[in-house]
Amino acid sequence: MPGKIRNRIRELRTVRASSLAANSKNWRVHPQAQVDAMQGILNEIGYAGALLARELPDGSLVLIDGHLRAETTPDEMVPVLILDVTAEEADKLLLSYDPLAAMAESNAEALESLLASVSTNDAGLQALYAEMESSLEAKVIENPYSSKITIPPYDKIGAKPPLAEVYDMTACNAMLEAIAVADITDDLKHFLIAAAYRHVVFNYQEAANFYAHSTKTVQELMEDSAMVIIDVDRAIANGWAQMNVKLDDIFMAQNEEAENA
Repeated sequence: MPGKIRNRIRELRTVRASSLAANSKNWRVHPQAQVDAMQGILNEIGYAGALLARELPDGSLVLIDGHLRAETTPDEMVPVLILDVTAEEADKLLLSYDPLAAMAESNAEALESLLASVSTNDAGLQALYAEMESSLEAKVIENPYSSKITIPPYDKIGAKPPLAEVYDMTACNAMLEAIAVADITDDLKHFLIAAAYRHVVFNYQEAANFYAHSTKTVQELMEDSAMVIIDVDRAIANGWAQMNVKLDDIFMAQNEEAENA
């Protein structure tokens, strides 16, 4: 069990920003785009969070977090949380404060919705939000796969196809006949018979049409056997569909090669 969490905030004090000493160990550099965006949010909202500082024995305050805000508004009276921390603890906060915040991951849908709902007339903030939107779009392009899966409806197309058009047992039957006359043990025959059914060829387009014309009982059995994909909890719809298309392309290419040979 973790120990009791200490409250290291001693007081909230309002001081002039220019009176705060910059931390000589501050490692963060602020590009112009960040400076512009900070100026924009301060202009439109104002101070909505306190700076962090440590008080030295002579009464002066040294910043731990908030350098950019202090530099942006040097003549303003700003809120500062005075922390009861040692120099070593202040260094640890200085090193960790921003990286800890940066470790947070983003919910793409929530971010997209928030970006769409927020408006600003400030050029710096407009540039910041545009950059966030571009980064979001880049991630979508980098990872085009979505957790959203839309299953197309299975509609009736013409008459119900006969079962003979839904699957082909020719190759499988040939294997079964060969196994039946083979001089092998019964347990090996059972194994090979089970494997032979992998040679059944299914026409998934006709299977979908057959499904659409079938009773609820037959439809449920076809769903359970993954002949059609309805419930994403039972099968990975996108992966199965893509694999089916890829296999069809491979078989067609092989057939064309054989015919042209």
